[in-house]
Amino acid sequence: MRIISIVNQKGGCGKTTTSVNLAAMLASMGRRVMLVDLDPQSHCAAALGVPEEEIEYSTIDLLLDPPVERMTPPKIAARTWEVVHGLRLLPSTVSLARAEAPGGGLMEAGDRDRRLRRGLEVFSESLDYCIVDCPPTIGLLTFNALRAADEVLVPVETGFLAARGAQRQWATLRAMAARIGQPMKVRVLPNLLHPERALDRELLAGLKDRFGRGVSPEPIRDHIAIREATAFGRAVVEHAPESDAAEDYRRLAAWIENGEAATVEPEVEPLQEEVAPTGAPRSEPAASPVAGGVRSVEVSARAAELVQRMRPRTGPGPVAGGQPMPPAMPRPFDRRVRISVPAALGRTIRIVGDLNHWQPDGVPLAGIPGLADDFVGIDLPANGPLRYRLLVDGKVMLDPVNPVVAEGPDGQPASVIALERESALVPESPGGDPTRRPL
Repeated sequence: MRIISIVNQKGGCGKTTTSVNLAAMLASMGRRVMLVDLDPQSHCAAALGVPEEEIEYSTIDLLLDPPVERMTPPKIAARTWEVVHGLRLLPSTVSLARAEAPGGGLMEAGDRDRRLRRGLEVFSESLDYCIVDCPPTIGLLTFNALRAADEVLVPVETGFLAARGAQRQWATLRAMAARIGQPMKVRVLPNLLHPERALDRELLAGLKDRFGRGVSPEPIRDHIAIREATAFGRAVVEHAPESDAAEDYRRLAAWIENGEAATVEPEVEPLQEEVAPTGAPRSEPAASPVAGGVRSVEVSARAAELVQRMRPRTGPGPVAGGQPMPPAMPRPFDRRVRISVPAALGRTIRIVGDLNHWQPDGVPLAGIPGLADDFVGIDLPANGPLRYRLLVDGKVMLDPVNPVVAEGPDGQPASVIALERESALVPESPGGDPTRRPL
C-alpha cells in the first residue's frame, strides 16, 4: 500500500479537491483506494456527499485507538464509506479538532506523531493506495501524515503568493525530513491553472525551474466541471468522465503511478539522544535547531509542553568547583506579540483572555500603524503561551486565522499563541501581513 499525503499550509490551493479526484481516478483504474480525511472541517465527506450526521467511525477514532488486527474487507467496510466502487472514505468530523489540543488524547500519547502510521498499517494487505488529505496547518495531525507518508503531494496554485508559499512549504518539508531522519519523496502539482494567461505560464515555468522533476508534467487546469462535480457531491470522473477535467486527473494518476518524485534531503543529521549531566539519557530527544522548521512545527501542536520548555535557562557556564550557575531570573515580559484579524469580521471586535484575566468585557482591537487597513489588532507583552477568544458583535468565537487551540480556564476551546524563546507560530493573513508575530 502506498500512502500519499496531500499537504500545503496555504488554504484554497485545492488540497481536498485534489485528494478526492486523485483517489477516485485511481479507483476508476481498478486500484483499491482509501481516502483519509485529517482535516477537522470534514471537507472530503462534503465533497463526496457523505452526511456528517451519519458518520459513526472517523479519523479521530483511528488515531486515539489504532486497530491492531489486520483489516479484512468486511472490517474495512464497517469503518469506512464506499463512495464508488474501489474507493472508500475514512471521514473526519469536527471532533478531530480537539485531538491535538491539550487533553485531547493525541498529545499525551507516547507515539503521538506515529499514530496514523500505526492505524494504517493494518490496512496494507487490503489496499493499493491510501490518500491522506491534511489540514492547512503544520501541527500534530499533519506531522502524523508526513510520518506515515511514502510520498507527499503539494498542490500549488499558479499565483505569485502561492509560488512563494511553495518555497516555504519545501523548506518545511526539509525540516520535517531532518526531524524524521530520512529523505522524503515529494511531488508538486500546479493546480487551478489558466494556461491562456501569460502570468500563469511564467509562474508554471518558474515552478519547474525551482523544483525540477518533482513538478507534475501535466498541471490541473481550472475547469468548471470540477466545481460542478463538487456541488453535486461527486468526483469529476463520476460526474463528467469524458471531460477535460477528468483527463487532467487521469494524467495525474498516471504520473503518480509511473513518474518519478523529487527527493527532499534532510538539512541536518538526524537528532541524537541528548545526555543529561548525570549521565542518564533524556526521555525526550532534543529539539531540532533547524531554523523555521521542526521547533515551530512542534510548538503548534504541543502548547501544553511550553511551560516546561520555557523554564529559566542556566547561566553561560559553571562557577568555581564545577557547579552550574543557578537559573537566571527571567525579565518580565521581554517579548511582545501582535494579534490581528480582518476588520470585516464584525462591527465591533474585542479580545478576551489571559491578557485581561478573562474579564467578559474584553479589550477592543483597533488599527495599528504599519498594519493593513483592512485589519485591526493589538500589541501585547508575552513571555509564554497566551490564550484568548474574540468577542465579535457580542458573540464569542475562536480566532479564524489562528489554527492553534488549547483549553481555556472554563474547559472550553480557546485560541492560543505558543511562543518559545527562538521561535513562534506565525501564520500569515491572506494579504501577507503577519497576524501572530513577535515584536
